Amino acid sequence: MGFDPAWLSARRRYDEAALDAAAIRAIRDWAAALPEGYVPIVVDLGSGTGAALRRARAWLAPRPLEAYAVDRDAALLALATPPGRGAEPNAAWSAGQHKPASTHLAGQAGQAGQAGHECRATRIVADLLQPLDSLGGPPDGTADLVLGHALADLLPLDRLAARAAALARPGGLIHLALAYDGQTCFGPSLEAQRPGLAEAEQRILNGFHQHMDRPRAAAPAYGGATSGRRLAPALRAAGLEIVREGASVWNVAAADGPDARLVLDWLLRFVSDAARDLGRVDRATLDAWEACRRAMLADGTLTARVVHRDVLARRAETPRGDGPLL
Repeated sequence: MGFDPAWLSARRRYDEAALDAAAIRAIRDWAAALPEGYVPIVVDLGSGTGAALRRARAWLAPRPLEAYAVDRDAALLALATPPGRGAEPNAAWSAGQHKPASTHLAGQAGQAGQAGHECRATRIVADLLQPLDSLGGPPDGTADLVLGHALADLLPLDRLAARAAALARPGGLIHLALAYDGQTCFGPSLEAQRPGLAEAEQRILNGFHQHMDRPRAAAPAYGGATSGRRLAPALRAAGLEIVREGASVWNVAAADGPDARLVLDWLLRFVSDAARDLGRVDRATLDAWEACRRAMLADGTLTARVVHRDVLARRAETPRGDGPLL
């Protein structure tokens, strides 16, 4: 199932406000310690319209980078803006044509690129869990930074962790962020005025999470509604060191403006559609709950708190136990 670009655009401000600041500082510090003239390879799994790559461009600036946007949805990738600097990107997309050089210490062209804040960017339409080198992407073991934002709930965590670990070079980082952690809470509370709907709301949200978890019946490692709390253990099991794990929380209020109202509208739709599909709450109760919450959306009082987790991991510079980490 594809994602509506309007949803991705509206949620961006809440994603960026939620991202764990300590993990971002660690990425900035790591990038600052790279050798002068070094051009890092950045791979964004589940890139969509390229939001995570644009974040990484800002975190690594003014250093140029070689960026790879990987997604199964060609239509979303076609809408992606290259990860240039500031509001006027100065990179052009290619379609799986760049092959990384054997070294990423820039020569004359690379140093000129650093001065001009340039970067090379490649779109790759592919299964996120397969190697990329045959598609014009970097070989395994060469990526400096692997990104996966708002992705972990949609894939088996063991396979995602293994693919990220395989892509990263020794000393490279993996930033898997905005992994849903099974907590959504709408406000204001219904307990005082609509106690029956307050109890129903919890059952409806439980159904939403059960619906998210249905793929786990066939694939127990699937991320689903608890991907956030299970992500760091999956990365450790793939042989990675956890640098930082922290909460990333959306706090959305209808009073914030059009983006907030669109996010809240979609959240209500996701929850109610999942509960209807699961069929464990009677239709009349579900309709009454949704009508109540949509009335709050219309009068500007609806809020939502949605909890995710971010994990920053690192591939060891040497095999575990044999030497220091970068």
